[in-house]
Amino acid sequence: MKKAIVMPVAGLVLAGLSVTATAEDLEGRIEAIDAASQTFTVQGVTFQATDQTDYDDGLRQFSDLKVDQRVEVDFQYRDGQHIATEVERDEERR
Repeated sequence: MKKAIVMPVAGLVLAGLSVTATAEDLEGRIEAIDAASQTFTVQGVTFQATDQTDYDDGLRQFSDLKVDQRVEVDFQYRDGQHIATEVERDEERR
């Protein structure tokens, strides 16, 4: 009997955690950059860069991002925003 009660409760706790923050990635070309708000758009998704955003593959900071540059963005979705955790150059596939 205890097992039947513990299992659903554990599932509810895990489900609650996955709703608050999810980690994902997206690849594509940068369509727009807003330096004032530290945001950029890839595939119609606007990403918020923070002081904790990591830049790789020749990118060192937000100002290195350029429109039409191909990137891979690792991000978390929290509080209704796509927060960029890592941005790296993405080689175009042929």
